[in-house]
Amino acid sequence: MRSIYIIYLLFIFSTLLPANSEMNLSLELNTTMTLEEKESFLSQLEYGRMLYKNPRGISCSKCHGIEGKGGHKIAKYYDKHKNIKLLKSIDITHYSLEELTASLNNQYKKDGRRKRHKIMPMYYLTRNETLAIFTYLQENK
Repeated sequence: MRSIYIIYLLFIFSTLLPANSEMNLSLELNTTMTLEEKESFLSQLEYGRMLYKNPRGISCSKCHGIEGKGGHKIAKYYDKHKNIKLLKSIDITHYSLEELTASLNNQYKKDGRRKRHKIMPMYYLTRNETLAIFTYLQENK
């Protein structure tokens, strides 16, 4: 039954094409793309946008905004003198790939030394995933 269906589809397809058709059914691929990119149905930018909006855990956009420009209130708290303090997110569109990688690995630099973030969650992203998010953020500068 299955083979009859396949033969039927081939027949229908062949009748739709003109008899003297020189139609080229091959796809032209951009030669500057890597093999992995050619085989992917998502571009690096689209993949980065998707990961930025929904990585493993809390969305980056919840704190840093849809485009990564920051300024959003994350939390309100009181210091030891009972003064109201606001914790606001920062603009991450200017981060280098190295800085973004360190940040996503829950580390940052202070006085030239890496320190652990106290607020930023850890995402456990691969290098390719981090690169995709970086590409998305660079597009939003």
